[in-house]
Amino acid sequence: MARTDLTTGILRSIQQGATYGYQIHRALADAGQEIRLNHLYPVLKRMEEEGLVVANETPGERGPKRHEYAITAKGRDYLDDVLFDAIAMVRLAYLEYLASDRTTMQRALDILARFIPHAKLHGRTALVVPPGYLSEINFRWFLFQLFDVVQGDIFLVRPQGTFETEEPRLTLLDGGESYVPLRDNYVDQSVLVWVPRPRQWPRPIEEATRIIRPPGLLAIILPDALLARDPNRPFEVGAFIEGVRVRRSGGRVTEVPLEKVTAVLEDKFHHVEVESVPELSFHLLVAWGKKRSAET
Repeated sequence: MARTDLTTGILRSIQQGATYGYQIHRALADAGQEIRLNHLYPVLKRMEEEGLVVANETPGERGPKRHEYAITAKGRDYLDDVLFDAIAMVRLAYLEYLASDRTTMQRALDILARFIPHAKLHGRTALVVPPGYLSEINFRWFLFQLFDVVQGDIFLVRPQGTFETEEPRLTLLDGGESYVPLRDNYVDQSVLVWVPRPRQWPRPIEEATRIIRPPGLLAIILPDALLARDPNRPFEVGAFIEGVRVRRSGGRVTEVPLEKVTAVLEDKFHHVEVESVPELSFHLLVAWGKKRSAET
């Protein structure tokens, strides 16, 4: 049995209420993971040393003291990562399936095409992408579609060391959603892939707006989780998979009501629209006509 599989099985057993060694052993057997009881305790000791579990001595019912095991925060993160990897594989397969569907692709193109009259196709375009999305097939698809539509220079702001390409019209810049290394009023349109953070959540919107030259256009792509807590509230970005993804990058997701997002955009732009694209697992917010009062 692989070490990672056994570690995962033990953590899940404890999480489900098996807190003593013999209970964990029985739970593993019920799940089809066979291990000798005398081999289990060294594994539990190793997991304790790694900080995945903590062992507390409790009085035995009729004999010596026993060790009662509990999962630590590190252990819960370990389980989150395992489950995240499994869900990510399913999500990628799902997106690949969607990408092969011409009807689905055409649906997204039709939505984006509605806003082309508000863009300056021969002008400069900025793409701002946070960690974790550059390898997503839906983003790559969007990027390649953009090459076919936008005729001017494109600036891709992404985490340092990620996403390399030799596309001559694409300039790669090290940065992120909270720091865009472009001067004020420099581009004609900006595209932001956005995962809200609890603290200063409007900051990425402000940065993406700052670099836009009036009248300009701002498109915000809000990726959905495959497992949304409430599909009727797409801006409640607290779903499990997104939570794990963002924790890996050192942040946390937050719940941002649609009303707050649109209020921020309406304060900066004359026109704001929201489109749902469930076929491609994202929501699209488009704002155009930057107000002079929004200039820095």
